[in-house]
Amino acid sequence: MLKRTLAFCLFLSCLFLPNTILGQSDQDKAEAKTSKKGKSSLLVQQDEGSSETKKVPAKAVGTGAKVTPAVPAVSAVPESPPALRKVDRKELTSNPSSTDGETYLFQYKFTPGLSIRSEVVHLAKMDNKIDSSEQNSNSRTVSQKTWDVTKVENGEMTFEYRIVEIDMSQRVGSETEVRYSSKGNEAPPRQFQTAAESVGKIISTVTIDQQGMIIARSDETNPPNLGMGDITLPVPAEPIGIGSTWEIPRELRIRRDDGSLKTVRFRELFRLDKVSAGVASITVRSEMLTPITDPKEEAQVLQQLSNGTIKFDLDAGRMISKELAWDKAVVGFSGSGSVMDYSARLDENVVEAETSVASTPSNKSSSAKR
Repeated sequence: MLKRTLAFCLFLSCLFLPNTILGQSDQDKAEAKTSKKGKSSLLVQQDEGSSETKKVPAKAVGTGAKVTPAVPAVSAVPESPPALRKVDRKELTSNPSSTDGETYLFQYKFTPGLSIRSEVVHLAKMDNKIDSSEQNSNSRTVSQKTWDVTKVENGEMTFEYRIVEIDMSQRVGSETEVRYSSKGNEAPPRQFQTAAESVGKIISTVTIDQQGMIIARSDETNPPNLGMGDITLPVPAEPIGIGSTWEIPRELRIRRDDGSLKTVRFRELFRLDKVSAGVASITVRSEMLTPITDPKEEAQVLQQLSNGTIKFDLDAGRMISKELAWDKAVVGFSGSGSVMDYSARLDENVVEAETSVASTPSNKSSSAKR
């Protein structure tokens, strides 16, 4: 039982590339739906711009000692980009610094034909103890993603998001490590089948504004955040100085032990720490706003809370790196003798940015410093 629990925890860590939903096999999904005692658990994700909710399998929090993390639904990858659906713009609250000094204007400045290639490395480790049983699991995912800008109009930028390469591995306990690389010729293991099928295809077509807010996308539903942040860094509309902060509210629904739903609110808090050679360093951390005292509920939000650093090139008008870390433990998630310890790290860095067509004068950016 514990081995299966860790396998699912590992599967989630390995397949949740930043802002990419890569699902699992039908057999895995069927196994995840119900615990040994027949009790299911759901974490409900609220879609942007919609009053409807989407139910997504989450950590089992019943008395069956099984904890299964949120498993994403599989979205079909289209051969050609579908029509974009509008997304309600998130509410950003800005808190300017009280000290005097130079201010900086953050704006995204994509141009048609721009292609941005980034490398993303995600490492995760899960240690679980339930009474006398102990198990650990490790995962590693290295991917190459691209944003290809197709349109820029009236301050709105549209790009196609693809995963072009992927290298994945996972190990549960003393079992043999399972590996897959899209560069090889071998068929992918079942755990990585959907990820392999997504390589090279358009994951999503996204439109953002100059503040990095998503205003339209081709996905039928919005991906869960899982503490990795949005696909872009949201920034204030007005110039800000060192020490200024801003925040984005978020919420999700978790399943109580009695089967009812509970809305959990938290926020992502950003702070401008410094600007050097035109590159801004921004710290980010997730903060819970809804008190949680039940370990079974706490286990359901374990992977939502992260902290780290983001770097933004003010002149180029884009994010150039992101570093996030998770280090959380939950005691008593499945009885007094149970402990879940989760640690992970995500590093994303732009490795190449080039424009295939000449920018028009209207697309050229002015200095970002004010």
